[in-house]
Amino acid sequence: MVKDSILFDKFLSHPNKIFINHILGMIYENDTKLEKQVKIYHDIAKLKNNFQIYIRDKSKAKNKDHSLLSGYFFVSNSDFDDKDTLFGFLAIISHHAYIKDFYSLKDPNKNFGECYQNGIEFSFANEVIKNAKNFNEFKDIKFDNIHEKAKKLSRYLLLSEFKHKFSYDDFIDFKSLYSNLIFNDKFEAIFSSKFTPSKPIQLKPLEEYIKNLPKNKKREDFRQFVLSNFDKNHSLYILTAPTGYGKTLTALNFALKFKKERVIFSLPFTSIIDQTYDIISKIYPHLEVQKIHHKTTIQDDKNEGIDLDSDRYSKVKFMLNSFSADINITTMYQLIYAIFGNSNKDNVKFHSLKNSVIIVDEAQALPYKFRQDFIKLCEIISEKLNSVFIFMSATMPVINSPKFKEISNLSYFKDQNRYKIKYLDKNEDEIIEKIKLTAKDKHTLVVVNTIKKAQELYFKFKDEFKTYSINGYMTDEHKLQIIDDIKKHLKNKNEKILLISTQSIEAGVDLSFEVGFRETSPISSIIQTAGRINRSGEFENGILYVFNSISKFESLIYGDLQKISDNIFKILKQKEEIKESEILEFSNLYFKKIHINLEKLRLNDNMAKLEFETINNEIDKIIKESNYKKLIIIEPESNFISNLEKDFFSYKNNDEFKIKDFRNNIIKKIIKYGVNISQNDIKNFGTCLEKVKFCDIYYLPYSSPEYDKNVGILKFNFKEEAFS
Repeated sequence: MVKDSILFDKFLSHPNKIFINHILGMIYENDTKLEKQVKIYHDIAKLKNNFQIYIRDKSKAKNKDHSLLSGYFFVSNSDFDDKDTLFGFLAIISHHAYIKDFYSLKDPNKNFGECYQNGIEFSFANEVIKNAKNFNEFKDIKFDNIHEKAKKLSRYLLLSEFKHKFSYDDFIDFKSLYSNLIFNDKFEAIFSSKFTPSKPIQLKPLEEYIKNLPKNKKREDFRQFVLSNFDKNHSLYILTAPTGYGKTLTALNFALKFKKERVIFSLPFTSIIDQTYDIISKIYPHLEVQKIHHKTTIQDDKNEGIDLDSDRYSKVKFMLNSFSADINITTMYQLIYAIFGNSNKDNVKFHSLKNSVIIVDEAQALPYKFRQDFIKLCEIISEKLNSVFIFMSATMPVINSPKFKEISNLSYFKDQNRYKIKYLDKNEDEIIEKIKLTAKDKHTLVVVNTIKKAQELYFKFKDEFKTYSINGYMTDEHKLQIIDDIKKHLKNKNEKILLISTQSIEAGVDLSFEVGFRETSPISSIIQTAGRINRSGEFENGILYVFNSISKFESLIYGDLQKISDNIFKILKQKEEIKESEILEFSNLYFKKIHINLEKLRLNDNMAKLEFETINNEIDKIIKESNYKKLIIIEPESNFISNLEKDFFSYKNNDEFKIKDFRNNIIKKIIKYGVNISQNDIKNFGTCLEKVKFCDIYYLPYSSPEYDKNVGILKFNFKEEAFS
């Protein structure tokens, strides 16, 4: 290769990285022709002189942007049909940003809209062509046809919007193209090599671990039944079983038999993620087992108190942010956004769904408003990306698809006799007296619908009983401390305990009580609470009493789900009791009514127009609706925040990306102590919130009276009012 540039003897794509090496390092033999061309052209405008100056001196950032001009070069050299050409263009212009709605490509003054040709990008085209011809890959590069091509694509966009409807398949096709580009762009830039999938995870360590667990015939029979349904040619599964059957390890055992590149565990709560991670990382200490949620920090594996060097930090960060470890344990929300999301970071994860087994635990927690869209996309992903999905639950929602296969034996529910559910037709004072009477000689769980009522009851009972509370206004650290303490006391037959909780207790918290009390709520939540009663059959008879609302906000908290539950609830009120063996019948009736009355393909019209940004915003709205809360940090010790501020401002590094990474890791250390609090409750604080000096996060200083480690952020001063 002969260089023909006055300014540079070599062209860079990133600091100290040769441009053409980066491009070729992203391309794989099994890439489609479209994927290869998108990768070849995605950074071509980095060959303009302004970018080459910037990459050597970050202070000189004038006209450094490259994505749009690179997209135009791809279009000019494309021999694909109009749709694929536009897919490639949209992928390239979005590879450092988020994906806009498809038809935004015809907006005025940019892309292919009216007056697009006035853009400054075109003034750099000749120098890009001149520099690109130094490389064999671009020896036949052309650009003189761009306006002709643009006119044709503009016409396609105008006609297509009215005549053509895209599909869910098209949505996945584009995300597959886009995620392939950004995943490999980032991977090659960080690792300077091609991504090599790990070998299939060995089953033996898991089988040895299960073998050494205490003998449990029920669990082992269940595991063997599930494994007997393995079919390497099938990819969509349902695993329905009562609580306490060991679904997690059984599902992992089933998943590993497919010998895919990785396993992705999706769970609804961070507490379950931490718990699952601890178990699996112990089984597979030599594999890359990662937990990924918003509070995960990146630290040295051997010494948690020492931060990684910047190079390894970037590599571990990529593994965390891309689901590309051997076993990835993450939140349901991370998976939801990987599938529906339009951001760069979400689509890096999407790429790792390829050749993976994805386990969706507590599938009933998927928001019903887009559950059918989620299921439809999972079907398409399994087919197009060679992936396997396993939906798990003790109360499985209706999956109205013949493509999903149940691999459990539903007769297990009929064999259960750990608890009974009874309706308690009493007023609040009578309920409190019943709780007091029960808690004198039985381990007792009380679950109510609001934090305010949970805190009120805690202070009402705490002087009379060994009382605990768990709710969403507590830091994870304090919740875990309380759960550990409860586990110890539950083994003590002489001293009984009373736990007052919100629905925080409902899934993944491995606690077992003799008696429970549950305020009226959707049937699925009642069944989840029942799963904490006589969980392992260690008590003679478990009872869950369901009582009428005392918090008065169930319609706001649960919305339409409560209305459907109320109709089914009439059956419970007419019966003396419901046995655990009858629970599946009630669960199926509940989810069937939800499916008929509430579920639909909500995003069908958005998919027809490939409204990527709108779809992301719709998912956002559903997940965050009625959740007007703000993250507040509860400072865990004196000077905790000020010491981290000193660390940040004393950090010495000239690389803006490393500074950003350092800052982000410190922020994650801080938000480990975060609580999401309603704006109304923040207004009632007497203590002034303080702002972290290097980010837009507020914290409650250490020892502030608004926080009590036993109950969390106080809704109001119950300490004075409970007995007044």
